[in-house]
Amino acid sequence: MVSGRRLKERGPAPRHTPAASEILSGVIVNRSDSGAAMQQSSQGSASRGERTGGTPQPGPRQHDTTAGPAPETLIEIPNRRLHRHTRVKPGEQTTTIRQAGPGTRGEPLAHVHVPQDAPKGGRMARPPFTVTGVDGATLCSVRSAGTGRYDVYGADGAPIGRITRHPGRLLWPRRVRWSVRPAHGGPELAAEVGPVRTWVVLCVISPLYFVCWAIMAVYGSLALLFGDKESAKEDAKWEMELPAWTRWRTPDDADAALEYKSDRVYRLVPSRVDWRLAYAQAVLHVWDRG
Repeated sequence: MVSGRRLKERGPAPRHTPAASEILSGVIVNRSDSGAAMQQSSQGSASRGERTGGTPQPGPRQHDTTAGPAPETLIEIPNRRLHRHTRVKPGEQTTTIRQAGPGTRGEPLAHVHVPQDAPKGGRMARPPFTVTGVDGATLCSVRSAGTGRYDVYGADGAPIGRITRHPGRLLWPRRVRWSVRPAHGGPELAAEVGPVRTWVVLCVISPLYFVCWAIMAVYGSLALLFGDKESAKEDAKWEMELPAWTRWRTPDDADAALEYKSDRVYRLVPSRVDWRLAYAQAVLHVWDRG
């Protein structure tokens, strides 16, 4: 009886209230779970976006060969295999057109294919070649149309334009000129290899160069005579670099549509020239550089 009276006086037992630490830990767990769920949801959305054509996550920039290059890009074309196309294994590309701008990793833009059995032809009649995308689709083909003239065709066989190599007017220096004429109208691009000022300086110092070259040739012969082949090779490599800067542009436009800078690198502005013509011209030009 006493215990029952005491229970009535104390009233009902208090409800259990969770501690603040328990509440905080529950909130943290819930937020962590919801954050993980949101992260999984965003990753799933990104992957679904890549599959359905949405905006993918940032990654290495890929070149779309069907749409052409970026508004302005730098390309590089190695020329060694062009001169040795007869030694290239069947089925392999002769050389590769690559990106050369800052931040790029030399990603391939297109491949150049020269038939292994094609005759070399010389500077005024290069063998035919085809330019394909990285996916193997044909972008354009180039065929010789006579001395120094080359016709460029699209993937469907329709003509795109004509590229012409004009030899130098003087015996020396032989300042080569190029012209690019679109097949369906549009302004013609013209270019001369090397600025006039550079050629003038070259002509002035050329006598001194030949004297230095003769001295180096003598040193190389003596080194070879005494069995020092390495020194002989180094002396034989000594030569004067000819002017190379070339800019293709229209007579009324100061900005170049295609520009050869140095080391087989070209700056291309596709809004000023069909980029397939630019690819073909760049291959012919770097091939001509030796």
